[in-house]
Amino acid sequence: MSTTAGAAAPAAPMPLGQAAIVTLGVIVVIAGFVALGAWLKVVPLYAGFLLLWAWSALHELSLKALPAALAGALTGAGMSFLLQTGTMQGSPAIIALALLLMIGAVFLVVAGRAAFFCNQSTMLFITVLNAPVIQKGEDFRQAILAVVLGALWFGAVAWAISRFVPAPSAEPAA
Repeated sequence: MSTTAGAAAPAAPMPLGQAAIVTLGVIVVIAGFVALGAWLKVVPLYAGFLLLWAWSALHELSLKALPAALAGALTGAGMSFLLQTGTMQGSPAIIALALLLMIGAVFLVVAGRAAFFCNQSTMLFITVLNAPVIQKGEDFRQAILAVVLGALWFGAVAWAISRFVPAPSAEPAA
């Protein structure tokens, strides 16, 4: 079987002029976040962009989904910070605690429980922030700050867009 019954048809491509305008808007929003991060001296802005990716790709920038995406990101970042702390201190107990929490989070995602804190965003942050190169030298306090800053910035932009830009019509153009 090549198709799934009831699958939605692919969306029609956006007109090139409209795509250019949206791309320009995205560039302005990203530049604003980078400038805000530089002004506030928040260095690991990739963590804020990681939240944006999780929220946009998984939840299509739904403002209702932002709190859970943020909570999941902070949960994953916190567990990663705990693992880094245990490693830096040479504490097998803290390392074991961090790993047990991560295994528990995976279980909760698989079981569909505690979804506000243990969700796809949590898994993304655990996966990325536990890469050895990041674990070795990242300041997780700054990364967590970048996640919160990203939630505030991108959330405010999405809220403003939802208030001042009309939603696209569900009807195809004739």
